Amino acid sequence: MSTISILGQLNRSLGLSKSGMTDFLAEFLGNSGHFLILKSLSDITLDGWQSYFSSPAEYLLIFAMCIQTAYLSRANASRIFGNLIGVSIYTLVDLPYDGLIAFFQEPSHTVFWIFSISISLLEGIYCFDPIKMERWIIPLKSIFRMLMLLSFYSVVRLSESQNYFNFNRWLFFQELTGKRSHLFLMGGMLVVGLLLGIRQLQVTVQERQLKQTNSLLNRLARWGMGNYAVNAFIADRNGLSFEERERAILFMDIRGFTSWCEQNQPQVVAEALNQYYQQIEPVAVSFNPLRISFTADEVMAIYRTPEQAVSAALAMQNVAKVVLSPYGLGAGCAVHYGSVIEGLFGGDDVRTYTVIGDVVNTAKRLESSTAAGDITISDAVYKRLHGQISVKTRSDLALKLKGKMQSVKTWVLLE
Repeated sequence: MSTISILGQLNRSLGLSKSGMTDFLAEFLGNSGHFLILKSLSDITLDGWQSYFSSPAEYLLIFAMCIQTAYLSRANASRIFGNLIGVSIYTLVDLPYDGLIAFFQEPSHTVFWIFSISISLLEGIYCFDPIKMERWIIPLKSIFRMLMLLSFYSVVRLSESQNYFNFNRWLFFQELTGKRSHLFLMGGMLVVGLLLGIRQLQVTVQERQLKQTNSLLNRLARWGMGNYAVNAFIADRNGLSFEERERAILFMDIRGFTSWCEQNQPQVVAEALNQYYQQIEPVAVSFNPLRISFTADEVMAIYRTPEQAVSAALAMQNVAKVVLSPYGLGAGCAVHYGSVIEGLFGGDDVRTYTVIGDVVNTAKRLESSTAAGDITISDAVYKRLHGQISVKTRSDLALKLKGKMQSVKTWVLLE
């Protein structure tokens, strides 16, 4: 059974998603798979391909390192514990067959434990304070991985001895370090490990900065365009092309706000308006709008259904009365429902998600005709919600709205 097929079976058994498999491969290629790859190369070099694929111990090692990789690829995995999973599984299964002395007489087993413990400790130190420790730990981990490669080179050289179990390790070390070619190899590998570690540190710092910038830009985009527009555009660049849809449009506007502003200092006006927005916005958001926008003292919200819009209007009006009454102000609110054109409007440099059409204009006209503290709904909304509205309504006379050829029948919600 090949490594690829084992990974495939492990992927299916663990139910890894596409993103989960990406994390799995990143962990395997960046950390957990290093020992497996080097051990496999050393065994193939010494014993050949046939012996490698016929040895149960090789498959045990693959299985153990895949389990470790699967655990460490999880978001909340313990890096200290996780880096010891592979070596622990391998030892627990293989130790009863080899015995304690014979197991640790195998040089590759000793290398396995030394580097597993070393990486585990370095990862543990790094996790305590990543930002402060990264400048030291990341280069050190890279150097240790180069030392692992150097160790396996030594294992291959040592294994070439006819009876390496009884071989004098100290004499071997002296012989290994006594040659200039070996000293060059060791020094070069350590320097390369350091340089790779410094490069990885730069990448890590840049990734963190990019994530912070992305988070900020994402927040700004959601403030400006709303979650629905941002998510739709990320999922499909053409997802916000012009399209006719059924939407419920809510408008709320403070009555007499312009004249009130003339009588108060700009600082007082700004504080009052900001307080109003801070109280209204979370209430409107709780009913899952597609978009909320603020223009001066006006709030516009787009909802998928009239049920959402009317529920939001009732909750928003209750909050508005509490916030605005100390200033002697009140807000009028209206909801209309029907077909609109939805999409990204604007030029090449500035665009925004919104809806346009007669339904939007009518909703605005209804709001302008609504008294402070009231909520007006169109007949289209009333018919959609008839029998579902938990509050009473009274029928108004048909309103003659500015810019409308025909009168519009409306209903006012009563507490």
